[in-house]
Amino acid sequence: MSRTHAVSRGALLLGAGMAMLACNTDHSLVLPTPADPIFQSYVALGNSLTAGYQSGGINDSTQRQSYAVLLAKQMHTRFAYPSLAMPGCPPPVNNFLAQTRVTLKGAAPSTSTTCALRDPSSVTAVLNNVAVPGIASADPTADVGPSANALSELILGGKTMVERALDAQPTFATVWVGNNDILEPALTGLPSTATTVPDFITNYKAMIDQLTTGAPNLKGVLIGVVQVANAPLMFPAAALTNPTVIAAASQVAGRPVSLDPTTCSPATGLGALIDFQYLLAIKLRPTGFPGTVFCEPISGGGQSDLGDFLVLDPTEQAAVAATINGYNAYIQAKADTIGFGYYDPNVDLAALKSAGAIPTFPNLASAQPFGQYFSLDGVHPTAAAHILLANGVIAVINAKYQTNLAPVQ
Repeated sequence: MSRTHAVSRGALLLGAGMAMLACNTDHSLVLPTPADPIFQSYVALGNSLTAGYQSGGINDSTQRQSYAVLLAKQMHTRFAYPSLAMPGCPPPVNNFLAQTRVTLKGAAPSTSTTCALRDPSSVTAVLNNVAVPGIASADPTADVGPSANALSELILGGKTMVERALDAQPTFATVWVGNNDILEPALTGLPSTATTVPDFITNYKAMIDQLTTGAPNLKGVLIGVVQVANAPLMFPAAALTNPTVIAAASQVAGRPVSLDPTTCSPATGLGALIDFQYLLAIKLRPTGFPGTVFCEPISGGGQSDLGDFLVLDPTEQAAVAATINGYNAYIQAKADTIGFGYYDPNVDLAALKSAGAIPTFPNLASAQPFGQYFSLDGVHPTAAAHILLANGVIAVINAKYQTNLAPVQ
């Protein structure tokens, strides 16, 4: 079973004005002293990135590593989050090649549908992290959003995300919403199914307007959507011209992997981005079916999706980037309009990629195949990346509000 924890620093204070208390790991009640009055009540709205999802799963251990928790510690403010019991909901993957998941000793092996719930007897009435994995821009203002899932009810308790955030009477907020509007369409190679920029603007405006109407003096930071090309789950087709990479890809696919010479021509095809799951799809092909990677769509033989599904050709990559740029242009403009700061995570991610910290192809011999900053699903950040994100947001906060939050060490 689980409980909602509060992460805080500072002295114990007594006062009738501090009615919202939180349970920490030893069930004591804490009333923190914020580093600045604007941090009196901090809430984090978002999706899996904010909730603390890692390696295809989430539990209390990964939740504690979220940049939002780190920010709250630096702010010296109360921060209650919906703690999920071990092994998780679902449990994170703990072996990349075997795809096994965190399992309690003596219990049956965990699967992607395993869900250890929260303990309702110890849940606080007010949460500070109201992020829900899987949500998109249409969800935070909807009673039952289009992307609602099992965690929606566990975390939000029948309220919208904005309503749950306003329960905390927030004085400061971070909002990181929008990644799921484009992530799956891009990873699957179907970018035309992403939320259009006009629809995104409508959704995002409704969320921010409701939030700021409910908390008129709110301060905060809006965070931009991540460019999918920076996620190491997508690797360039050109990487498969390297014999070492071909050998590793063949290991994953369970048969020899090769590039189709027609669709993967040096002129255009090698510029395609391939979802790593393409190799797992090859493994599921019938015995005797070749392990050919197609970089552009082909048809025939009952395999009409080859080179289309799980593949982004250069034209599609440009469309994905343009959509995300459209999202982020609005997010930044909205931040300016309401007097919030704006943090673009793509600057830091691009720097990591340029420095070689994000691998071109996963290192199957490593415990961190996607590098130090991405967990075993190739999409969600590790603890090290959350520190990087937290410090990026802290820099924006200090510049925007003339505060002196210390960076996370």
